Amino acid sequence: MELIRRLFYKNEHITLQVTSGNGFHLRPIARFVNEVKALDASVTLIKDGQKADAKSINAILALGLEHGDFFILEAKGRDPRGALSKLSDFFAVLMQDDFIEEKTVALKFQDIIYQSPGMSREVIAQGIAIAPLVSYAQKIVPIGHKKALKDAIATAIGELNHLYQVHKNDANAAIYLAQIGLLEDISQIAGGKDDISTYLSAIKQSIANLQGGAFEARRLDYMDIQKRVLAHMGEAAEFKSPTTPFILLSDDLLPSEIQALSKQNIKGVVLKKGSMASHTAILLRSFGIPALIADVQITDGTPCILDALQGFLIPDPQPADILIAQNRAEKYRRSINKAHQKRFEKTITPSGGLIKILANISDLKSALEAKEQGSDGVGLLRSEFMFRETEPTAEEQTKAYREIFELFEDVTVRTLDVGGDKSLPYIQIHDEANPFLGIRGVRLFRSHPHIMETQLQAIFQAADGRAVKIMFPMVSSPQEFIYAKNFAQAVATRYGLDIRKVSFGIMIEVPAVIFEMEAFNQIVDFYSIGTNDLTQYLFAIERTHPTLHADPLSPALFDALNILYQKSAKPISICGEIAAEKEAVGKLLEIGFSILSIAPSHIPTIKEIIRNG
Repeated sequence: MELIRRLFYKNEHITLQVTSGNGFHLRPIARFVNEVKALDASVTLIKDGQKADAKSINAILALGLEHGDFFILEAKGRDPRGALSKLSDFFAVLMQDDFIEEKTVALKFQDIIYQSPGMSREVIAQGIAIAPLVSYAQKIVPIGHKKALKDAIATAIGELNHLYQVHKNDANAAIYLAQIGLLEDISQIAGGKDDISTYLSAIKQSIANLQGGAFEARRLDYMDIQKRVLAHMGEAAEFKSPTTPFILLSDDLLPSEIQALSKQNIKGVVLKKGSMASHTAILLRSFGIPALIADVQITDGTPCILDALQGFLIPDPQPADILIAQNRAEKYRRSINKAHQKRFEKTITPSGGLIKILANISDLKSALEAKEQGSDGVGLLRSEFMFRETEPTAEEQTKAYREIFELFEDVTVRTLDVGGDKSLPYIQIHDEANPFLGIRGVRLFRSHPHIMETQLQAIFQAADGRAVKIMFPMVSSPQEFIYAKNFAQAVATRYGLDIRKVSFGIMIEVPAVIFEMEAFNQIVDFYSIGTNDLTQYLFAIERTHPTLHADPLSPALFDALNILYQKSAKPISICGEIAAEKEAVGKLLEIGFSILSIAPSHIPTIKEIIRNG
């Protein structure tokens, strides 16, 4: 997760930086606008002299705030300073919550050379489809009851609210809330008039404002809400799908159309003007519809192979290629099913080695997902993500930890890792020239001892005799570990808590640890390597930097991992994103690592990749 960085504070201004890899896009903007509307203040966002009313989703979206961009938040009213404080803290939470959609981890499939000529294209959603190509075409469907504009808008909002309630446990449910915000905003821009031409003009202008910008793909959301409203005014348009299997060819698709298509005979989608960042693309992946981006002209009815594992579209394939694709599709289907069915089984390598696959989680919801996906335990509980907006009591923390501890026999809790690109509204850290090299991780034991005491008290109370692992982040010296462990033991003594089954270890993120392994071996119970930060510090490239990027598969990183493994005399695991990279898993196993901790959604696939060697 990537968060906000604050630079300076004035009475009525604060400068913020967008550090989410997704930028400040539609879904978090909608939440931010709702927060602003609850305040008695006039708030404005300013970027490069361009201003946007903070109560307008459209205006903020038009600023095109991308990852790394700075903007000024200006407030006027009775308490502008208080409004800025609340909004900047909320913005921090938004950036923290704004997940970068995880890449799909593909099972190993050998690339195939087809005999028929094909076109290599960008993959939106993996899979294989073999069917005739059908061009998208709408037709107007008459409806019995036509509503006035205001009633049509209210009905459309009601539909979106219903969709949100039905899918609120889905990570993509925020799409529906964002579209509700757009509908309300457009209505306000149109002046609340019951005039369809004014309403359509407002939508047209909003789309034009996005032209050529970072969030141009959001035009589909405007088109989507327009379609919903017009449908209730007598202009319902729909795609008449064939009764036989087909691959759909379209310039693009609206988000609302994906769910309807998923219930039809669709086998795949080819978008001429699609975007990997659009809500349409997100939903295609969510519904498992193989899809490519390919600006092609192919006659309707032409049989095609859509190989979205390899990124190929092949019109008029030869019979031999159809057979290859059919075998490939069947193998892919069986592999996915097998991985899911075997997700609770042990992970044994072809040579007989047992690999433990744990989960990286942040709350009870992700813990339950990890359990369902077949996790062998929790290798990283990111405790700083459990209580985001207000400081929790010891009782609240105890309850939350206990719910997770009861799900697994093996749980590793990382103590608060605030600082760098992660912040909490109730933990104040003075502005630093380089927060990644400042107060963060284990250093909080000295700067914020009361916060750490409450957290450790809660963890120990929740453990209640269970074998729980406590991991200190950003440790750079044996002395830091000793101080933190002594602190933890003193907390247990102070509250009369039994911690005989609690073990203490460190997350290896700081390169200095490589040269202190002999000393650490004498004092720690375990190690877990956080490859994201370790890579950052090895290459001196901030992992949230907008233009500089370190190679996550660099030989230098694997050399460092090999040294750490060879020097370790205690159990050692990997809990960084590299453990879910299929290109990296084999290398990690070759080094000797047998404990990997990854995102819950990747667990079945990674287990099967390891079993297949």
